[in-house]
Amino acid sequence: MIVRCGLLKKNDKFTQESFSHHWLHIHGPIAAGMKNLRVYNQNLVIDNEHRHPITGGAIDIDGYSELHFDTYSEMLEGVQSLDAETGNALLDDAEILLQKRLCDILVFSRNVVREVPPYLRGKNLVHRVSFLNRAEGVSVAEFRREWCYAHAKLVEAVPGHAGYNQNLVIDRFVDGASVSSEKLPCDGMAEFYFEDMDAFECFYDSKEFQRLTAHGSEFIGSVDTYLVETHPVVAGSAHGGYCL
Repeated sequence: MIVRCGLLKKNDKFTQESFSHHWLHIHGPIAAGMKNLRVYNQNLVIDNEHRHPITGGAIDIDGYSELHFDTYSEMLEGVQSLDAETGNALLDDAEILLQKRLCDILVFSRNVVREVPPYLRGKNLVHRVSFLNRAEGVSVAEFRREWCYAHAKLVEAVPGHAGYNQNLVIDRFVDGASVSSEKLPCDGMAEFYFEDMDAFECFYDSKEFQRLTAHGSEFIGSVDTYLVETHPVVAGSAHGGYCL
């Protein structure tokens, strides 16, 4: 699965509430007409407190869009499928809504490490995301190996979480052009789902999380953390903050 993630910073004239309303009801329906689009969710930041021992990085957002495609080529085809009138309308509205006419884009390859069980999918789960940048001197291959294998195994032992996704960055776009990690420093996004805030606190207060953080500090240079609220734009995309 390929996920196209738009990093959004709202125009200062919007409150978070008015930003959410405009994004969902005006901007979202314009983008929803893309060809090949399987899922379109909008993830609104509801808490940006830094909750991680590793220092914060460069990802500063008020929300992120989440567009799912089967393949990378289908994603490119989808973006190019908007006719000139629709594409211009999308950009013109972005100029009203956002600080940048063209938002920065991360393209992920998603791996569902622990799937949220069916009995929880109708609930309003706590959805925590962390944008990760690899430590200085750590190669892309080393980051991927440590995060996707050793780190994923350590996560299994941490109590409290109901679901876990790893989103590995495979491309980045700034001002519409593909760029290196130096231009947009992020190598992955971790997603955790919790049944409630008690489970959330259980996870982060545990000794198993301390071991997880110790391992993470060996290959992760920065972490930007957010709690988000998920709103489906394409009908049926998400229920209770979890994509079905």
